[in-house]
Amino acid sequence: MILIVIGLCNLAIGAAYAGLGLLSAWETISLHRSRGWSPFGIGFALMAASCGPHHLTHGWYILQGGPVSWPMLIVTLIGLPSGLTFCLLRFEASRGGPGERWLSLSTPRMVLLAGGYALVAGGLAAASFLQPEASTLFQAICTSGTAERAAVPGLDIASVTFVANLFVAVTYSMVGWYLADTQVRRRFAGDAWSLSGVALAGVFFTCALMHVIEATSGGGIVMLIFDLIGIPASVYFLWVIRQLHNDSMSDWNRRPIIGTAEAPARPSPWSGSVAR
Repeated sequence: MILIVIGLCNLAIGAAYAGLGLLSAWETISLHRSRGWSPFGIGFALMAASCGPHHLTHGWYILQGGPVSWPMLIVTLIGLPSGLTFCLLRFEASRGGPGERWLSLSTPRMVLLAGGYALVAGGLAAASFLQPEASTLFQAICTSGTAERAAVPGLDIASVTFVANLFVAVTYSMVGWYLADTQVRRRFAGDAWSLSGVALAGVFFTCALMHVIEATSGGGIVMLIFDLIGIPASVYFLWVIRQLHNDSMSDWNRRPIIGTAEAPARPSPWSGSVAR
């Protein structure tokens, strides 16, 4: 049952990434003559070009009997709300809708939510590193002896798969940090939380955690190819997000691929003000 859930969820996530990446590439190419090239659109398309096929391949690999674990199941499930929210907002915008909502959650509640996510993320990462193929979530914590933990199969910190996944996990964590930082600044300025911005930050934090867990579980050669493609793509996308976060780049597609391509009635989640 766990195998089926993780496999199908990864196929769904991969299809969503691929669809959003194709849409981003189409908008960027079709509008570049009148608006110029969009670094954000290019970066998102490159990122999706590696993440989409990665998740599709991973889902198929798992359904064919690949290794699964409780941390992998939990991170897949906790990543669905933010991913579904982001995709639904994008679908709404493509149909002519606003593609945005404003959240009036108090700062203490948001801090509690973020703190709870951080604790769960830390626990999942620790469980996957201590014993990637444990049959129960905290079985590894009860394992005594460094030699026993070092002998756990599937954890090779010198492998290309481990290094590539961990590198992408760091870059995507930084992307999520810039998005979350802007949301916090906006809230302190007296504005509401942007649902699209919060969802996008959640997507990247969860994606980073997924790569941490996948670094300890290994994968096939096809997954490794897309992991390697994801390294330069993630670096470029991080650079673009940092430039937009610092308002040091001009980009007509400043919003996180939410809304139509016309001049937006609202700023991006990393902008300092809100138009309602």
